[in-house]
Amino acid sequence: MPCLTQKKSDGSLVKQWNLGKLPLTVGRGDDVNAKVDDGELSRRHFTIEPTEKGYAIRDLGSLNGTQVNGQKITGTVILKPGARIRAGQSNFVFEEGLSTIIGQLEKDPKGYSTQIRELSKQAKK
Repeated sequence: MPCLTQKKSDGSLVKQWNLGKLPLTVGRGDDVNAKVDDGELSRRHFTIEPTEKGYAIRDLGSLNGTQVNGQKITGTVILKPGARIRAGQSNFVFEEGLSTIIGQLEKDPKGYSTQIRELSKQAKK
């Protein structure tokens, strides 16, 4: 399952939220799913929700805006794995979960079990 990870400036983990079928709203207010202690975040800063094309992020009219990979977003933006999100003074990363990666491996023409065997051989070297 994909997740949103909050990270410190040195890259260490602060907090992590799994993304499912429901929207995840991030902010410093009490009525959000992902509450973050950051005075520069709006009470309801941005939301991430599943769409047919993947997970999308949308700024909720925040005062300071939301950036994805260094670009201020307007409207809805589809997130790609590894996307860096900046809101207020907080840093986040959109990451694929293990089940998402396994699902992609299963779709590979080689097949999941062949991929695992190849990885095991490489690890033994």
